Amino acid sequence: MEIYLLILLLSIVQSLFGVGLLLFGTPLLLLLGHDYTQALFSLLPASAALSWSQVADHRKERLNGGYRQRFFLICLPALVLGMIASTKFDIKWEIRFFVTIMLVIAFVLRTSTRLRSGLQASMKSNLPAALAVMGLVHGLSNMGGSILTPLVSSLYKEKSKVLAGVSFDYAFMATLQILVLMVVSGKLLGAPEATGAAISLSVRYLLGKRVFAFASEESYQRLLSGFILANAFLLGINLLQ
Repeated sequence: MEIYLLILLLSIVQSLFGVGLLLFGTPLLLLLGHDYTQALFSLLPASAALSWSQVADHRKERLNGGYRQRFFLICLPALVLGMIASTKFDIKWEIRFFVTIMLVIAFVLRTSTRLRSGLQASMKSNLPAALAVMGLVHGLSNMGGSILTPLVSSLYKEKSKVLAGVSFDYAFMATLQILVLMVVSGKLLGAPEATGAAISLSVRYLLGKRVFAFASEESYQRLLSGFILANAFLLGINLLQ
């Protein structure tokens, strides 16, 4: 029951930012004592279902600079490499530490107009490297959304484009993770996972889309900064466990 409640609450967050179910849900379930693999099985279908619904809604958004093509060519292969490495080496703590530090830096940069301009220029000029790092981090630790949100928000200012880019990436990454998990574990998705996905979609269409439409560009950016800071705080707590 606590998993379904968590999915319900975090689906609102993901409806706004394109990420949330895995980014917040994974460390929360680990803090609550759940097994890592089971946490992924519980959260990934809900996250994938919600992300694909957002991809469908924003499919006409144009993400200039060949962003989608570079994502396929760079990020997904890096994700597979990260998942392979995570099965051979126990380095999840180190990755989470890195992501926590990166999130704090991202928050500081977002709160300063001058520094944020520098961040945007850096992201744009080093997009292939940023995509590679995101794929590796997500494959190793399931925390790629920590990089995904500040990355896409540095490339695009409009909230619709930010959500289009984030949901596009997350939908494909979550789907790939599900396939790899089923192959490695030999377990198929069942009724509990389908229930979580149904809850996630219901929350988005009944509430999440209205909240997204209501939020102004300015409030959206403020919420995004708060989301990044809150995630850094949560990951920091998780590092101490």
